[in-house]
Amino acid sequence: MSLLAPLFLLGLFAAVIPWWLHRLSASNPPKRDFGSTRFLDANQSPSSSKKRTRYWPLLALRFLFLALLSLIFAEPVIEQLKTLGTSNTRHILVVDTSMSQKLGDRWQRTLDTANQILNDASGNDEAVIISAADQFVQSQQQSNTLAAAREQLSTLSAGNTRLDYGRISSAVAAAVTEGDINNHLHIITDVQATAMPERFTSLAVDKIQTINVYSTAAEDDSNASVTGKLEYTNNNSANVVAVINNYGNRSTYTVTVTSNGTVLATEQVEADANQIEVYRFDNIDITNAESQLELRLSPEDQLADDNIWLLPLPEKNKSEITLLGSDIQPSVANTYVKAALESNPRFVAKLTDASRFAPADAGNLIIVPDASVLSERTASRLRDYVNNGGNALIAAGDKPHSNGAASLLGIESGGQLSTTTSNTLTSVGSIDPSHQVTANLVHNWRAISVLNHHTVQTSITDRNIIELSNGAPLLVEKRMGSGRILLLTTALNPLWTNLPTESVFVAFIMQAVDFLGGDTSTAIYRSTGDMVNVAAGAQLIDPGGNPLRELSGISERESLRLDEPGIYQLRSAAGTQSIAINFEPRESDITTIDNATLTKWQQVATSAPVDASTELTSKNNQKGFWLWLLPLLLLLALLESLYSHRHLWIRRET
Repeated sequence: MSLLAPLFLLGLFAAVIPWWLHRLSASNPPKRDFGSTRFLDANQSPSSSKKRTRYWPLLALRFLFLALLSLIFAEPVIEQLKTLGTSNTRHILVVDTSMSQKLGDRWQRTLDTANQILNDASGNDEAVIISAADQFVQSQQQSNTLAAAREQLSTLSAGNTRLDYGRISSAVAAAVTEGDINNHLHIITDVQATAMPERFTSLAVDKIQTINVYSTAAEDDSNASVTGKLEYTNNNSANVVAVINNYGNRSTYTVTVTSNGTVLATEQVEADANQIEVYRFDNIDITNAESQLELRLSPEDQLADDNIWLLPLPEKNKSEITLLGSDIQPSVANTYVKAALESNPRFVAKLTDASRFAPADAGNLIIVPDASVLSERTASRLRDYVNNGGNALIAAGDKPHSNGAASLLGIESGGQLSTTTSNTLTSVGSIDPSHQVTANLVHNWRAISVLNHHTVQTSITDRNIIELSNGAPLLVEKRMGSGRILLLTTALNPLWTNLPTESVFVAFIMQAVDFLGGDTSTAIYRSTGDMVNVAAGAQLIDPGGNPLRELSGISERESLRLDEPGIYQLRSAAGTQSIAINFEPRESDITTIDNATLTKWQQVATSAPVDASTELTSKNNQKGFWLWLLPLLLLLALLESLYSHRHLWIRRET
């Protein structure tokens, strides 16, 4: 038994009070009748009285009452005996399985460190293994024994993705057990500086008693990597920019551009210590090149995976996209959209008169540069086309609309211009940066101004992507049936807006086509572990030529995770888009966290001080029983009252 507040035992000194009172309770001597005191001499003799304690049983009851009251305030607890064989400590091992762990013998050092932690643990301790990279995966152990943890550890290997330390807290939370057990966190990693989160507070981990970070990096580690960019000049030649990242001593590297094993260009580049060098290959002949180019860096170093960078080549067969217009009234909007589309070698514009629009021949995407060309009949066909899964990019135009077109687009009856904004220059207000059509273009849209626009009615299912400063929608995503419409509420006419003449226009058309046509990637260069959204009706082909989607689910939008490097083909109505999956460049940077930051991490990460683990365990194993003493205290109070009432009385003189 132990006491949580032992200072309350000082209340035992209060027992002196009833003892002192009992000492004062001496009895008066009885008076006796006496004949006469006349003949007695007066004498002033000293008087004394002998004090003695009386009523011992009552005093004992009062002593017990005060002692029990003091004990209750001192909060007595008893230590609970743990069941034989149960654990008092759980070790949570977060093992870095990111790509940088492949460098040299880092991975072997990681395994040795993890096994040593398990060997040093007590025989009854528990252990949980968490594989940490771009995803945190807790091992599915049949039990939490040390033996099971060793078995799980042997199945791990370094992968192709990166690690972000800021996500450790949420990953560990699932493995933490509350109650009468200590949770000790062990992070085994190469302590890359590029893995640190933006906010240091993200490193804090709740409900952990101790945390230890074990570095598997060595002082003499070095690495070099290559990244690149492909710049086209025409269909037969290209410019390639190679970037050499040197994380080590000054060295000379050979950079080679190849295609299907054939060397197209090569150059030696001198890279200073811990510096970045850029080299440009101009006019490389790609006439006989296949679907991709490869940048190779030699000689290979301890991390060979990042010595190759893949560059996809565009498809030679262009995708045809239908533009609905009017053969009778040529529109300047058609010219702007056609020029923007064909600036990309993937696309060719097919101008079709709106009166001859046939949904069966339109594929999965059409563009209407001026909605005023839509007759009642064409608008009805377009509505059916979208409801059945088609997609359309539509600009409202600079003329009134048919009732069918106005109803389809939600434009006010007759397509009249908004009286509050007509001939009033308005700037762009709010922009949704999370939408794919505006991703990475928010700053560019700020340069757009609108003189006139149509007033449109939006429903609860519509999404305003861009709004004007007066709150009116400028770009709206409207969902209808299985398809969608991107509606631009102004006209592609310089008299209405400067959008067609600004650089953002081409990027807007490209991203809108990719979004509606099925390619939801905004860049053709992605990293291993990235998710690629594949629209309904689109298919993603892996580097080996195998489709990644089942035919039964191809009608639904799906997100696919790509862990292996290579060139993937995204095929949709918008054409074929090549996506290069390369290794994450940040994993190539082996610069480590400095010791001061590492120490601070271990200090702020825990919710309890390191030296408080023993006290925490003790409190978890303690059980208070002061409530059980309360009935005894009440019983003593009752006995004391009854006894004092029975034996103590006031004697009066007769």
